[in-house]
Amino acid sequence: MKKLKMFSFILFGISLAASLIFWFTQIRKGDRIGPVITMDKKELTVDLDATDKDFLKGVKAVDEKDGDVTSSLVVENVSNFLSGGRRLVVYAAVDKHNNVSRANRIVKYKGYSSPKFSLSEPFSFASTGSSNDSDILENLKVKDKIDGDLSKQVKILTNSIVDLYSPGEYPVKLQVTNSAGDTVSFNATIQIYDREEASDMPFIHLKKYLVYVKKGRKINPESYITKVCSGGGYDSDLPGDIDRSKVKIDDDDVDYKKAGSYEITYSVKAGKGPKGSVKLIVIVTE
Repeated sequence: MKKLKMFSFILFGISLAASLIFWFTQIRKGDRIGPVITMDKKELTVDLDATDKDFLKGVKAVDEKDGDVTSSLVVENVSNFLSGGRRLVVYAAVDKHNNVSRANRIVKYKGYSSPKFSLSEPFSFASTGSSNDSDILENLKVKDKIDGDLSKQVKILTNSIVDLYSPGEYPVKLQVTNSAGDTVSFNATIQIYDREEASDMPFIHLKKYLVYVKKGRKINPESYITKVCSGGGYDSDLPGDIDRSKVKIDDDDVDYKKAGSYEITYSVKAGKGPKGSVKLIVIVTE
């Protein structure tokens, strides 16, 4: 009985050793190393309408056993914008034994800049009771070099309700993101004035209601005033009948040394009527 147990143990040991030898032999014979991906440039510059075909320029993949497998290369992922119009592109290649290798490089978009806002009329509205965001954003446009018109994708971010029934000022943040993940935003004030007072209220018209300025540079707020009218609203063709010199300008909150969004407030009072005011949005960029 003891001899039988000993024999069984020896037979098991021999079988185990044979299995291990066979397993290690198969591993050594097998191909477990993926292709080597090489690029002729560490950073690639492309046009704004670049596709995967453009991203793959100058990229090759060679496998130790299968040779040139460049045809298997794909663009696996393109990151959101990092900075300076740059994105990280991840490439992948596969050999005949399904071994996958990956590599990445920076791709720079030639002539890229973040989406830009423009505002044809101020965020100033008569009290109507409407709460439709599209009404508030009607005059705000956004142009993007990759996606084109993003005006319909602007979001209003606020911690409070913009009550168009009640005259007053309501702070909001306006934000938009393009398909490459580049998000831009600015802070603004929605001004609601009493519709009953509109005919007697002075309206200060500006040549622009949103301007961009490079950090360190300044604008002349007074030069943006085009006319001041009694009544009529901001879409009126009435001639200016109030002296521009009566307009008070408050630009104390604008920090031209720091990137961000600010507002310049223009205000004027004519006779016994209500005071009129309007805001110029100033976006200071790097």
